[in-house]
Amino acid sequence: MNQEAKTEVNMELMKSLVVLYVEDEDDVREGIGRFLRRRFAQVDTAANGQEGLDKFKAGHYDIIVTDVRMPAMDGLEMARQIKEITEDIPVIVVTAFNETDYFLRAIDIGIDSYIKKPVNTDELFAAIYKSTRVHFQQKAIESGQKQMMSLLEQMIATLARAIEMRDPYTDGHQKRVSMLSVAIAEELGVPKEQIQGIRLAALIHDIGKIHIPAEILTRPGKLDKTEFELIKKHPITGFEVVGNIDFPWPISQIVLEHHEKWDGSGYPNGLKGEEILLDARIVCVADVVEAMASHRPYRAGLGMEAAIAEIKANSGILFDPKVVDACVRVVEKKGSECWE
Repeated sequence: MNQEAKTEVNMELMKSLVVLYVEDEDDVREGIGRFLRRRFAQVDTAANGQEGLDKFKAGHYDIIVTDVRMPAMDGLEMARQIKEITEDIPVIVVTAFNETDYFLRAIDIGIDSYIKKPVNTDELFAAIYKSTRVHFQQKAIESGQKQMMSLLEQMIATLARAIEMRDPYTDGHQKRVSMLSVAIAEELGVPKEQIQGIRLAALIHDIGKIHIPAEILTRPGKLDKTEFELIKKHPITGFEVVGNIDFPWPISQIVLEHHEKWDGSGYPNGLKGEEILLDARIVCVADVVEAMASHRPYRAGLGMEAAIAEIKANSGILFDPKVVDACVRVVEKKGSECWE
């Protein structure tokens, strides 16, 4: 898009703005209000900060323009409270004062721009244009990120279905492990962004089984040593399948490590303790609990009570004690609802 076309787009966005203008001087408020209404889709006015804050809470605005010194509530206090509600709303302050404390307050609040009184309408329009352009650019970036996340999630869902179509006995297993993993991570206080990665990794933690013959996966009997050794390769195969996808989370590493054990007896690399990614330690416990509680080709489901007894007995041996404790608390609170 050339610069002229971009300018036209920006001007169309400008015309669509809904503006809140706050000013206690009647003649100034009426004059500037008329100027703004000729240029924007909707302009509401308020006579003080409290009235402006009430209107903001009751409506939707793309930008706030406010005087500073006003009765009831000053413009900076109104701006502070607005920014607490939503940080990304642009706020422009209009002032006749050059006091140091005003500037310090404005910086602390996160004011986007300011202009001096008496108001030059060209300067005001330019300040609104600059502030909203940045605002809309940020919104466009956020929209693009959401679209990318949506595509990544669709990719994950497709990969999950691919393995479950080959193994009907574990249909839904990865989904249930994902839900329990998320609940455990939340109980541990893991950051939300990290939990998103855990959720998605758990949805495809067994993707490496796509290279294992279906007759082995669905056999209603115990596997022999050779077959089990083949099964043990699925974390490496899974790592290879998703390793070249540029996820914003360590998806491939979680897939690779979800069978590693706290005492180093796991596979494929015999990692020990905190050498294992926390995300993988969480998925490991969730995987064991779901596998034991649910039906398998070679046995009936053992139930949640037996699954919890198993991870408790091996806490600090096969499993991270913190993760086990969090899982127990989750199950005590939610029972089987943790994956329903």
